[in-house]
Amino acid sequence: MAICSSCGGSGIKRITEQRFRTCQNCLGRGVVQPVSTSISSTTGGSVVHSLEERAERFKEDMFRAAATSASAK
Repeated sequence: MAICSSCGGSGIKRITEQRFRTCQNCLGRGVVQPVSTSISSTTGGSVVHSLEERAERFKEDMFRAAATSASAK
């Protein structure tokens, strides 16, 4: 992790003298994670495939939980 260069590590950016906003670069955490080399070497198609698999597993888990809940009633 590295200190955010945009907000200086505070997580808050000054807009005007009396206006502040959450830093969008670090999402208000003050630190940013360096990009992993495995992510940068991954092709777009495999990332999409991975996300689709995760979504499918999530749907299966939700259906399973709903079925369990319905059978418990």
